[in-house]
Amino acid sequence: MLPLLAYAALTAAMDVYAGNRFEKVSTAALAAISFTATMVFFLAVEWRRRGARQLGVGVVSAHRRDLVAINITTAVTWLTTLYALNYLEPAIVNVIGLALGPVITVLAGPLLRRHSTVMTTEVLVSVGICVLLGALVWGSFTGRSGLSDVTAGDALIGLALTVVCAVGSAFNIIYMKRLSDAGCDPGSVLATRFLLMSAVAWVLVALEDNADLSTALVPGLVVAVIGVGLPVYVLQIGIRHTEPITTSLLVSLSPLFAFAMQLADGRLRFSLFTLGGVACVVALVAVGAVVRGRQTPSPEPAPAEPRATQPSGPRETPTPRATNET
Repeated sequence: MLPLLAYAALTAAMDVYAGNRFEKVSTAALAAISFTATMVFFLAVEWRRRGARQLGVGVVSAHRRDLVAINITTAVTWLTTLYALNYLEPAIVNVIGLALGPVITVLAGPLLRRHSTVMTTEVLVSVGICVLLGALVWGSFTGRSGLSDVTAGDALIGLALTVVCAVGSAFNIIYMKRLSDAGCDPGSVLATRFLLMSAVAWVLVALEDNADLSTALVPGLVVAVIGVGLPVYVLQIGIRHTEPITTSLLVSLSPLFAFAMQLADGRLRFSLFTLGGVACVVALVAVGAVVRGRQTPSPEPAPAEPRATQPSGPRETPTPRATNET
């Protein structure tokens, strides 16, 4: 759970920081620099570990379809997130983009991943989150959010982008879990999942008239570290040990971190309405995570050997059993 909580906090920090920087920096330029830097870093790590000839060959050949899918969902999720931050406050973008994930995971999980299980409590939690998200969206339209001067048109565009982001995020988690279940280590996946995102971002830069790369260099590198590289690495580690629905619920804590962090942004005001909605979402997330934790089966201890059957003579030294652990 700790890697997933770290992911939630880092994602919130990225949303707040990027939302503040977009007043001076091109969204496409920031995305191009940050994701290209992240891709080059993980490719270099894999090259050092495996060598140039084996770089991603096994992963690509064995899981080509899932890697194509995760490249698409990564590009959709991140691009819609970054552009949505131009229209809505970070906490609202965060809460819609991430907290809507459990609902989509409930619907898509059994279709995309065999043997996945969804509990009744998790379904009820997801429905409750949907209701709260509706209230927060209504607050954005009526000026009750932290970004009080948002117009109805901007709120509508931001809402559409964050809904698409939520869909991409949920499918992204499922495909990451599929690759993890297939035995792919996080480094191999991270070295190959940003290819499409980087390419699309540079195309968007080429289409812009005033994309200043020099201004976006430092913010892009900051986002590459706190918003892309480190978060997706800890997320991949957390996904290895949890079900997709549990992952979606835990990363939904990110809006709480975002709300606290955005108080340092002078563009945004304190909104009791946003705080109340985010707090209720966090409460539902806690319920879902606790119930799932209690239902996770633990290995049963081996039964003790009855003493009456033990021989009275000298004991033989038991032969160690073979084990599959590495």
